[in-house]
Amino acid sequence: MGSEKLLKTAYLSAYKDSKNQTLKKSHIVLLNVDLKVRNLLFNQVDTDFNFEEAANTEMLFQMLKEKTSNIDALVLGVEHKEPVRIAQRIHSLDKNIPLLILTEPNKNQQLKNALQFSPFLGSDVLILATDSFEKLPVTLSEMVLRAQKRRAYRGTIAASQKRMGSSYPDKPRVKQYLDRLLDHAPIGVVNINIQGSILALNRRAGQILKLSERDAIGTSLIDMFPESERVAFHNIIAKCVAPSTQRSPEVFDISETVGTVRHIEVIASSLVDRSGQLGATVIIQDITDRVEAELRRNEAESALRFSERRYRELVQTMSEALALTDNEHKITYVNDSFCSMFGYNNKEVIGKSLLDFVHDNDKEMMQQNMSNPTKSSEIQRFETAWVTKHNEKFYTLTSPKRIFDPDEGYIGCLGVFTDITERKKSEEYDKKQMMELAHVSRVTTIGEMSSQIAHELAQPLTAIAGLSTGCEKMIKAKTGNQDEILEAITYISQQAKRAREIVVRLRNFVRNEEIKQTQISMNQLVKNVVHLVEVEARWHNIPVKLELFKPLPYIVGDRLLIEQVVLNLVHNAIEAMQQIEQPKRKLIIQTSMPEKNMVEIEIIDSGPGIDQVHQKKIFEPFFTTKKDGMGMGLAITRSIIDAHGGKIVAERNTQGGTTFCFKLEAHMKEEMSNVH
Repeated sequence: MGSEKLLKTAYLSAYKDSKNQTLKKSHIVLLNVDLKVRNLLFNQVDTDFNFEEAANTEMLFQMLKEKTSNIDALVLGVEHKEPVRIAQRIHSLDKNIPLLILTEPNKNQQLKNALQFSPFLGSDVLILATDSFEKLPVTLSEMVLRAQKRRAYRGTIAASQKRMGSSYPDKPRVKQYLDRLLDHAPIGVVNINIQGSILALNRRAGQILKLSERDAIGTSLIDMFPESERVAFHNIIAKCVAPSTQRSPEVFDISETVGTVRHIEVIASSLVDRSGQLGATVIIQDITDRVEAELRRNEAESALRFSERRYRELVQTMSEALALTDNEHKITYVNDSFCSMFGYNNKEVIGKSLLDFVHDNDKEMMQQNMSNPTKSSEIQRFETAWVTKHNEKFYTLTSPKRIFDPDEGYIGCLGVFTDITERKKSEEYDKKQMMELAHVSRVTTIGEMSSQIAHELAQPLTAIAGLSTGCEKMIKAKTGNQDEILEAITYISQQAKRAREIVVRLRNFVRNEEIKQTQISMNQLVKNVVHLVEVEARWHNIPVKLELFKPLPYIVGDRLLIEQVVLNLVHNAIEAMQQIEQPKRKLIIQTSMPEKNMVEIEIIDSGPGIDQVHQKKIFEPFFTTKKDGMGMGLAITRSIIDAHGGKIVAERNTQGGTTFCFKLEAHMKEEMSNVH
């Protein structure tokens, strides 16, 4: 205890001696100095020392920039986290101000090492540990005395230069610029000694490593790296001392040690302090965003490769044939189903025109569809006939998807082909069956009208027979003149023509032919049917009224089948009205165009109507309300309308009877004289 008192007394004595040498009142600035140190300075330092506390580092830097007064010393407290960086900044603003840095005893040597490697600091930066505060008054006094002597010396030199008429411009403050550049650089800079302990680091390095300067100094930099990365980092430091070794940055993941996702790029170079001690400068760059972007890109590429692989597998295994063509319709890709469907291998079809595989009957249609591509959003579907390698015909439902480029326009087409050959065969079989049933139905209808037809034929035949006999007698007896005989022969010719027309209409109606798609005038077709049923209608005293819309677009279909539909419906209407009184019997046949592209035909009767219970069943096969009916007439009628893409309905009308109405697609051209 006595030795401590003696030591304290010696320091106070030295302080008084140094004070006596002070040139003038001293200006000392304190930054982040705690209360204990302030009290020590205020109580033990002479009143000639003027202390000023800087609120923060920015205020201190502003004071130094403005040079409002001479500062004889700066004291940096223990609480400040970046002592080396602040010292460098102060030195860059005014290198003549001495700086005293207070530190904990365990950080004293580490901070000295850091200052030794600092390239921008002079020798008038001192470090004092908190366990040596007795030295504080003396140390501070000596620093102030040296600063004032240097200032007086510089003043003397400046005055001499002024008297000599020579002045030298200030040299560029390179150190200040370098210091500020280093402190605000977007990369981290860390100085370490040969043992790997941190001597100094700039602000960005502290942010990357999540360390303050005071906590970082003396810490082993290698401890900031996970165990798995330390060997690689050690190798970087080892290589930096070999000048001949080519150095390149390496990437490290330090997420485990800093507690957040962080990837850094590291490169090192050798460093030698003022005394020749070897160390290293480590450049650290945060590349977390770049690494994460790379990971996302790799994940996206992996997902894309997986998607492409899955798409290829899907395309190759799909049952539909698929072909990709360019803007000249040449095949650039086909899947396995295409090769299997057409009988070729992949090499045999690539580069060929898709039209080469189309059946001759459909080439013109296919050429039109391919030469006039619609917008890419529109998808068409149509049936196409093709020819295999073995010259076999088959059918597909073709679905082309046009491909357009914003700059180049139409660049190709993706075609999907579904084999419908079996369906087409089934449809053909069904059509043949329908034609057979329709023929039977026509013959049956004519059979049901046979008595009326016989009566209708009997009239002209009877007239022909009677007039022929009369002419024969007049010629034999030579009693008739030439004019009378000629008149009789003319009438005979007219009646024969009438009979012939009846027979021709019957023959045309009952003949069995293949389906033929032709242009049909529905108004003319209705008139033809009325000619067939007018005998039956007159027989039952039923007036027939035609209300035909003109001009009416034509339809496309089989004339004989559509004629049979109208005849069946008219014949049914005539039969239904036989159950009511003759004055109430009335049959109306209307044609109209209720909506664009549709032609509508209505057969309206004044019969007893259809029972609501039976209304939903009347188009079903073998359903009939007639005693001797087969139940096939209306079923065949609906099949014919369905085959032509139309729709037929039946409903009760305001007269109490039934209205049969069917619609067929119209072709938007008015009727012409050459349609049937």
